[in-house]
Amino acid sequence: MPNNGEAEQLALAGLFETFGASRDVKKNAFIFRSEEESQDIYFVRDGLVKISQFAQEGQSITLFLRHKGEVFGAAEVLTGEKRQRYARCITDSRILSIPASSFIELLKQHPDALYALTVANARRLLQTQRYVETLVSRPVAWRLAQLLLQLGVRSGKETVVTLPLSHEEISYVIGCSRQTVTETLGRWRDEGIVRYERKQVVIFDTEAFEAHI
Repeated sequence: MPNNGEAEQLALAGLFETFGASRDVKKNAFIFRSEEESQDIYFVRDGLVKISQFAQEGQSITLFLRHKGEVFGAAEVLTGEKRQRYARCITDSRILSIPASSFIELLKQHPDALYALTVANARRLLQTQRYVETLVSRPVAWRLAQLLLQLGVRSGKETVVTLPLSHEEISYVIGCSRQTVTETLGRWRDEGIVRYERKQVVIFDTEAFEAHI
């Protein structure tokens, strides 16, 4: 029997699988851009999507990552606002979408999906609160380690992380400089904890890595 989080994800997945339109989106392609009208709500069937915005200086700041099984783009639809940020695939992805007007009616007809979306939004609020606390209280190495473990795939003792983000994008996500990301990965490599190449990190012993950090 699925746990609560899995049950909520299944309810939303079922809604999008049944009523959503599917499209394959290439790496680096935009799903929506800031200031566009909010016409659809999206579900990551496969792949990885970043939600970003441009700062005043013009650089792109990655705020959130949306993984397989997650909904995105709902906030502006439900509040009737234009897109505040942009969504872009950072791997080849399959995206399901439902038009805004249809989605709202479907939520009325499927209370399990409405409940699941409400819980998902509550979880995200708590995650955002924890994220702010983490930026204040946790060292950079810990924040980087948690991101790698989140992105990685466990295989026995090892965790293999194929990096879809540049060091600069990682720095925005965890709240540090690009140089600090590069130096921290390099230090772990020199200590023999990881094998680090340009687009891949292999954590040799995941439990030892977590204990070390």
